[in-house]
Amino acid sequence: MAPVSNVELISDIDLALGSNRRFGSAEAIEARNLARYRLGLQVLARYHPCAAGRLSRLSLAGDAELRPLMYDPVLRNAFENDMTALERQDGEAADLVAYLESGVADALDGVGPCERLSRPAVRPWPDRAVSWVWTDLETGSESETALSARLEELLAGTLSQDGSGSRVRPDAGLLAGLRQAAELLAELLPHTGAGVLPHVSLVGFVRDELADGTLNSISGGDPLPSALFLAPERLADPWTAAETLFHEGLHLKLFDVLRTGSMAAESEQLIPIPWRVQPWTLTRVLFAMHVYAHLVLFRAAAAQASPALRARYGEPPAAEFVDLATPGSQAAAGGGYTTSLERATYLAQQASQVHGELLTPTGRQFVDWLIGGVAPIAPGILPGQAPAAPRRPAAEVTLEARGYRRAEPVQVCPIPEQRQLVAFSPAPRSFRWLNDHAWTIYALCDGRDLSSLRERYSQVAGPGAEDRLSPGLAGLLHAGLIVPVGS
Repeated sequence: MAPVSNVELISDIDLALGSNRRFGSAEAIEARNLARYRLGLQVLARYHPCAAGRLSRLSLAGDAELRPLMYDPVLRNAFENDMTALERQDGEAADLVAYLESGVADALDGVGPCERLSRPAVRPWPDRAVSWVWTDLETGSESETALSARLEELLAGTLSQDGSGSRVRPDAGLLAGLRQAAELLAELLPHTGAGVLPHVSLVGFVRDELADGTLNSISGGDPLPSALFLAPERLADPWTAAETLFHEGLHLKLFDVLRTGSMAAESEQLIPIPWRVQPWTLTRVLFAMHVYAHLVLFRAAAAQASPALRARYGEPPAAEFVDLATPGSQAAAGGGYTTSLERATYLAQQASQVHGELLTPTGRQFVDWLIGGVAPIAPGILPGQAPAAPRRPAAEVTLEARGYRRAEPVQVCPIPEQRQLVAFSPAPRSFRWLNDHAWTIYALCDGRDLSSLRERYSQVAGPGAEDRLSPGLAGLLHAGLIVPVGS
């Protein structure tokens, strides 16, 4: 068998990382997020009958109509605020309801409400994703003015608090540079590179000064979701622009992944970072590891770029540049941690070995998928064999002979193509993600007695699965999705 070339190896890694349905496929990740939005809209309709018509109508919209609305930065921020208020039971916020009642989302035509205000209207990669560029916002009605003011407010909250940050209106040169960056990224990495673009709803340009120096780029989480901002200077070189777009797009991708399943049982655990003075939370470590591991792939692909790509976009940078270590940090004093590989290796070791027991099963799968994926081109990135995460004792539950029924009022949205069900439980109020096994048990809890439930479960799950029924029922009970018959 002929040896695999570096180009083939990079292509294989790009495909493997970019097509993973849990962590890499933009299409699969978006399908889960849209299911969550549909369910959330139905839940809000129950708590806000005055807006039930609009909420229900929106929940029934097709994907192409729903996506631009629910990925709109203002509406998405409002939705998350409302769902957080419901889950915490500290009030029933109506931020999204207020926007919907103003009519800003009544038109189901594939254009989001903030994008509709943008003049001129620019979609930087229309053949790849529904994204738009923040140019100027023109308002007419009172509701449009409120929408524009809220978008400006979200941006101001994302930039530095000293007032040094400001938005830059893009000219034709910046718009051309943005399109070129996306084209290069998609040609270089057709799966992982092109795969970040659907996670970007809004692209803007800013200038800002931070404590660590001049801002190069930034992406939003809950405060400014689905949005990224670039310093204009990052577009001077196509390779730098493509790498920056990749970097921030990866952050938005993982944000979307985390909206449909947690990765850390103790997300606020602090971890020392040698190139920074302040420690990072475990969640931030996962975000940074996600980016640095993919940048290892980007660098390897750039080094192997074809003559055609080099002719079109110029020579890729000969040396990697990552941001400088913060003055006063370990790395600033002693050196090291100057490459994506060095940083990804450290973060992987922290996530896998040092703090692996704080990850959820999904989090451990994520680390294994990511680090295992780039390992063939990343010498030393695989940590040594980590001790198995301690098994939590199975919840002690005495099964009720009378059986179980599904709790009310639980609202659900199935995603059969991914063998998942998302549910919203009433007590405690929360989104719950059920895999096919949990979904099977949940479906069987239709009021039948325990003996019948066991028999039917054995028929569906197959021989040898009996031991999984009790912990499965315990998990559904703990989540508030089922209750004993007669309750």
